[in-house]
Amino acid sequence: MNPKQMQKFVLSYLQSTDCHILEKGPSHVTVKLSPAADRALTNRPYYWSFVDRTGAEPETMTFRWIFEPPGENSAPETPGLSPYMIGSTRVIQDYVYFGSGRLAQIFESVGQAGKNVMLFEEPPKGPGHPLGSQPYTAWLGANFKVGYECDMKREELYGMGISLATGIIDERFLEKLRDKRLTPKLPSNVHLLRNGLSLRKAMTQLENHLERKLRNADFGWAAEAEERRLDELARVGQYYEPMIERSATKEQAEALTARFNQRKEEIDWQYRPRVTLSVINCGIFHLPGIE
Repeated sequence: MNPKQMQKFVLSYLQSTDCHILEKGPSHVTVKLSPAADRALTNRPYYWSFVDRTGAEPETMTFRWIFEPPGENSAPETPGLSPYMIGSTRVIQDYVYFGSGRLAQIFESVGQAGKNVMLFEEPPKGPGHPLGSQPYTAWLGANFKVGYECDMKREELYGMGISLATGIIDERFLEKLRDKRLTPKLPSNVHLLRNGLSLRKAMTQLENHLERKLRNADFGWAAEAEERRLDELARVGQYYEPMIERSATKEQAEALTARFNQRKEEIDWQYRPRVTLSVINCGIFHLPGIE
């Protein structure tokens, strides 16, 4: 991520969280955070707890972010990093660059907020019919993580989507979104078609589709893992069983048996093959057309 890309990403974050940009330059921005961004970036849990308890009007913080590493500032008008005032507002200055703590905070905030999103594809630019309205279909898109686990682990990612209008499933849906311009705001001259599937039913169909797909995969790794599990159980049994048989007392035999059973549980947990499925994130995407 180069500085321009990083700056564009940060400005997009500020816009999507409804922050108020006070002033913007080639390599900096002065912004008054929205309540959502302030909660995510300023580490003021006691203040926001007070606001939530009392219902007081929140006073969010104002920052001047400089999009260059310290010592490489090319904007001669940029003051030092001490706070300064704009009227009665205190402005805190900070460098935001790839690897900075502030950018890491923004990434974390995006990751948390991006677990569930609702976006609309932007219509093509250009004059359209002023009274025309384009139909949009809602899609449920989800990123699934499939884990193949035993004493080794492998993970695969699947990005799939299902039309909430027709139930069509597209296994490459999220790949196709990369080339689309998406916005969190409903575009003008657009109407949304009625959904034929509920979100719960649509997610169930996606999960069932992926499960059927996974059943046709090669599970040779699972058979090999099961062989290693049985071999390890046999090896541990050869160690503990003679000791239990030769135990001098009942208490000693019970203690060895308990250790043997614990060891068998550990081996079972480590070697037994299993497949796990989890949802990383998902969203509702409104796209042109009827599908």
